[in-house]
This record gives sequence, structure tokens and C-alpha cells, in this order.
Amino acid sequence: MSSSPTSALGPSDNPWDSSPTIGHSHEPTYEASDFEFQDVDLPSPSPPPSPSLPPSTPLSPPPPSPPPPIAAEPSLPSSTSFSSTSRPSSKGPPPTLNRGITGETERSGSNFDLSLKSPDGFASFNSEGVVLAVLLVNFNHLLGPVVEFSHPPNILSSPSLDPELAKLLPFLALPDGAHLQEEDYSYFHTVSLPQERHPLGSSEDEPFPINQTVFGISCNRQLASSELLNRPTDVTRSTVQMAVVVLARQPVFGPIRDKLGVVTRAFFAQRDFTQTDILVDFYASLQSSLRGQVSETTMHMGTSLRELIHKFRHKTLVLLKLMLLQKKIMFFGYPVERLCTYQYTLVSLIPGLLMSLNDCGSPTLDTFAASVEPPTSLKTSDRPSLLRFFGFPLNIFGKDAFFQPYLPLQQIDMCKCSSWLLGTTNSIMLQQRDAAHDCLVNIEHTSFEFADPKLERLVALTAADRRWMDEVVRTVEETWNPEDPTRPVGMVFKGSDDFLRAKFEEYLCSLLSSMKYADFLTKSPKSDPLIANGGGNFSQSLAQFSTPWVKEFRTTTAFQSWDTVTDPVLFDIWEPKHPCEGKTNPVTDIGLRLAEGLHDLNLEQNLGPTKEALASAFSTGSTSFLRAFEGVRSGISSQLAALPSPPAPSSPGFPSFSTRRSSSSHPLSDPTGGLSPKSPGAGVDLRAAVAGFGSFWGSKVSKFAGGGASSASEKKVGEDEGEEELVPVDLDAKRAASNGR
Repeated sequence: MSSSPTSALGPSDNPWDSSPTIGHSHEPTYEASDFEFQDVDLPSPSPPPSPSLPPSTPLSPPPPSPPPPIAAEPSLPSSTSFSSTSRPSSKGPPPTLNRGITGETERSGSNFDLSLKSPDGFASFNSEGVVLAVLLVNFNHLLGPVVEFSHPPNILSSPSLDPELAKLLPFLALPDGAHLQEEDYSYFHTVSLPQERHPLGSSEDEPFPINQTVFGISCNRQLASSELLNRPTDVTRSTVQMAVVVLARQPVFGPIRDKLGVVTRAFFAQRDFTQTDILVDFYASLQSSLRGQVSETTMHMGTSLRELIHKFRHKTLVLLKLMLLQKKIMFFGYPVERLCTYQYTLVSLIPGLLMSLNDCGSPTLDTFAASVEPPTSLKTSDRPSLLRFFGFPLNIFGKDAFFQPYLPLQQIDMCKCSSWLLGTTNSIMLQQRDAAHDCLVNIEHTSFEFADPKLERLVALTAADRRWMDEVVRTVEETWNPEDPTRPVGMVFKGSDDFLRAKFEEYLCSLLSSMKYADFLTKSPKSDPLIANGGGNFSQSLAQFSTPWVKEFRTTTAFQSWDTVTDPVLFDIWEPKHPCEGKTNPVTDIGLRLAEGLHDLNLEQNLGPTKEALASAFSTGSTSFLRAFEGVRSGISSQLAALPSPPAPSSPGFPSFSTRRSSSSHPLSDPTGGLSPKSPGAGVDLRAAVAGFGSFWGSKVSKFAGGGASSASEKKVGEDEGEEELVPVDLDAKRAASNGR
């Protein structure tokens, strides 16, 4: 396989494009297969390197041997490594890093091993036996939620098992408000702590893990009691609620969820809950389907970063900053599945954390911190190796912290610890002093409620943060597909969950690199020429991430644990600056503030009911007004119709004719004002005036009401208004009346 030389690492916008060798420019890199330590004479009589050597000891390769002839292989454009079968004879010693980190190799024991390990949270793990049990939880009408069936049968019968666990599981599987939906899912965590009277036994005697987090997912449904084929005597209500539960050693909820829903629907379709053979077969099916390696991508199944960003927009970064500060965050809302999914999606923003949640079930667990060791190798072209070198995953849910996607009232005592992330659907939790939160997240209204205004200002986004999140939000909005929110339009990479996670990884790596660089500048002497010449370029990088927030983050146990196992010159790998540094200006920032502020008001959602109520009231009022006016006009018209008809002209001759409008314009020439019943055209003039008035105001009200209050009477008025009726007028009688005055 051919290869190309690499250059020294420099500033790059995309660290995944190449795999540079740190500290050595224009030198080839090596793979593990390039080195063979068996039956090879080393140049010095010293024994071969062993795992006990300090990290600063570089490894030396054996003399090159002629490779066996093989067929040519196509070269990989993005690779910078030599294969073991095409090793060039001109290859020099392998490049080494300061602090003993070999550029393209990983050391494991006395041999090199590039296989990925699962404890660090990035590589795949063997899923053999990942599914612990399948349970059936019933809401007993006399006893409340109880576990009615379990497979294997002895899963909850271990003498060292916490007796409170069997009582708590039903409340986790059947959440509050489960009857509000036909089908819903609940995600939860549980831990069986060691018992003093029953110490831990052998692995064969412990079917349920002790002192470890167990992950559960339940699918709950309900059925009318009248539809049961065999109705038990304890069924006293009109509906029966049950949940099928799967317990696992890892949160592999994505591959389990769809199968769980199908099995639950089939189980309810039997209408006989005593037939549990389908649950036994389901357990065997899960064991066979999840056998093999489970990768981090598989763990991300069931989460939707696109939906989280579409829902919370710029507040997504606020949630991430709150979680990094290890504050008390409570999600509240319904349904339960959305509540749990939002939390798991938020946790997945920290690389590798989904595969390192073994301590998240209880505040007393803290095994992850003791197992973390400083990395001794780095492969920059390998994402897991690079993120492992950066100290990921962060120990967010360690000592005195826990994560519970759905927390019932029975677990409220756990909230007395210093840090947690939980979800609830019960409003009673919001009023409990023991569950006092730092931030309440309402998933229905997308609102944040901070207990302390100082914390709200502390996690506020900077101008660079807003610009960066605006680019992320715009990417999601431009590729949003309402029919399939989890995938972008056109099935492109830009806008997908993997693309968005890469953006957040970039943000976190830039943040941690900037913090290491700030520490480096603080500890280095000011007279150092390197500091004096180049230190000012990134000296203000932390201000782009919010200096008060960074100061608070340094006080967390997660940062202190991370700082002890990471390299002090981490900024050599990643450029220490904000991803949007230098891309902001005051005018653009003001525009982003205004746009996001208007979006947070939710005018269409909040004013929608008010707008509909006003339109309905106006339409009803205008209709009532028109009906009342029509009644008054009809009454007047009926009275005018009862008036006597005008007498015939007294003098011969041809009478003069005028229109209705002209006859109504002579009230001053008539001593009665043209309204006397004895006047020949009085009744007709009054009728015309009323008709004109009604037609005018009727048309105005109809236009104002949007044309919703039209009637046949208005049409009649319009016809009368346009009519030109000729009315005879006796000029001799009028002249005589004028002479008499």
C-alpha cells in the first residue's frame, strides 16, 4: 500500500482531514503491524520494552526485513500509514511524541494492539449477556403496581439483592399519567446496593448486578376489562394497565424499543395476560439479536439531536453548559418518552458519555474516576483515540451525582445530592423542598425557570456562542423535514445527527484546549520569547466562552478529574480558540438577540387562542347587532306600510315627477318638514331614509366582520337602495299651501 508523508500539525478547521505526526514534519507514520517483538534481535542487550516502562520511554522499531511478495493494494487517500506488507526500506525510526506518545500506534502490554477498548467509552463492547431480564408489571387494582412475571425467574430472588428494588421497579415502569395515552415508553435507571446481612456471592449466584447501574425501558398500554378472555377477580376497574419491561446492562434502548413495542402490542392482542410464552420468546430473541459488538453509533439510536435543536434552538447550548457545571436540572412535561429522549440526547452531546453511565444510577457510585488513566498513545486520524487523548468522556455523573430520565415520587430522597439530571411528569415534584432544582426545563413550553438569577446570567451565551449556535440552528431549519424530523431533507450528511455531534465535539475540544492554554500562559514566565511573541494571539480565547462560566466550571469535580488525566499542552493538538472567534460584530449580535427573543415569545402559539376567541366574539356580536337592527327596521317598515295612501291630484294637468332622493330634499318647503302623514310623499320619504340608513351601516358592518354576517335582508336592502322609484308630486297643492302661509 502506498503512503504519503505528513506535515507537522498546524491550525486546521477540520482535524479529521489528515493524521499528522505530532512534533515531526515530513516523516512517515507507522502501524502496529510494522513492529514485531517476537524472535527479533534488538540492537542493545537490554530487554524489550514492557508495560512497566515510564511513558517517556520511546519505543524503537526492529531492523526492517524484506517483505514477502504480495499483490498490490489500492492506496487510501486519507491514510498516512504504512502496512506491514509494503514497508519501504528507507523508513527511519518511528516518530515519537513528547511525553512518550507515539504518533500512530497504541501500546498494550508488550505488543501493539489497535483494537478499541470499551471501558473508555468510545469503542464497541461485547454485548454478550447485555439483556438481563424481561418483566411484566401490572397495575393491580387492590395492591397498586406489582411485578407479575419475570424471565429468568430468579432475576429478583437473589439474597444479596436490595429488597426495595422489587418494590421500586413497578413505579419506574408505570409512570404517573400512563393512562393518558394509549401507548407510551419510559426509560429509567436502578441500582441494587450491597446489603450488610447478605454479602456478595459468586457470579453464578448473582443474576442481578450488585452495585452497578441497570438500565430499563418499559412499554405500557391499557385494555378495557370487558375485553379480557379470563378476567381475574382482582380486576375491579374498567381498564387494565400493564407494562412490558426490559432490563439491560447498557442503555441500548434504540435497538430494543421498536421490538418492545411490537411484542407489547401482540401481548395485549391475546387478551389473556396469563399467556406469557411470548415474553419468554422475546427474551431469547433479544439475546440473539444483540449478540456481538455494540458501537457508539448503536447507542445513539433512539436519540434525535435534530429534534432537540429544533425544539430548544439556542437554548441547547445553555443546557449543555448547565450540565457541564453539574447543576440540578429537572425536565418536566409529557409524554414520558419525549421527556426521557430529550435528556438522553443532551447526554450524548458529551463524547463517549453514553457508554460510560455505569455510575449514573446512584449518588454513591464512583467507579469511573478510579479507572481513568492518562492516555499513553495518540492516533490523530482516529476519532476515538483523539477524543480519548482529550480526556473524554467527562465524569459528569460521578460521586454525589446521578441521572434518572424518569424519577417517581418514591425516589425523591435521591435529590438531596449536589448534582442531578432527572425528568418528571408529576407537578408535586416541583413543590418539594428535597427536590429543589437549579433549573426547571418545561419541554411543552420550551421555557427555563432558574432558581437563582445569578445562574441564569452565568450560563448566558456570549456573542460568539450565539453566532455559533445560529449556524447550527440554521443548518437544522434549512434541512428540516416535518414528515421525518430525524433525517435531513435529501438524506445528506449536513444537518444529520452525526454532523451536529461533530460540531459540538469541535466546540468542547476548543473549550478544553483554550483552558489548557490559559493555564500554560499563567504558569509560564513572562520573559519566555515564545510567550511574548505568540501568546497574545489566543490569550483572550476564554472570554469568547464566557470567563465567569469558565471560572465556575473549574470548581466542578468533573473538571478537576479531567485536569489530572490530560496532557498540560493539549493545545498542541487543537487550536485554542472559539469556533466563531472573529466572526461576530455588535450589529449582527443585536440582530441575533432580537430574532431569538421574538422566537422565545412564541407569538403564534401564545396568541393563537386569543386571536380565535376575539374573532369568534366579534363574529357573534356583529351577527347579533345585525339581527337587532333588522328587527327594528322591519317594525318601522310595517308601520309605514299601514299608513293611508296619498289622495289623487286636485287640479288637472300633468304632475311633475321626481326621484325619491329629490323628494326627500324639500323638507323646508313643507311646514310639517315632509314628515306629516297627510303629506302625499311622507311615508315613502321616511321609508327611503330608513332603507338608505340600514343599507349604509349594514354594508359597513359586513365589511368589518369579514363578510361573515350576510343575510337575505341585506341583499334586499341593496336592491332597494339601487332602485329609482318615480313618485308623483302635486305642484298646485304645494303652491296653494305656500300661499296660505
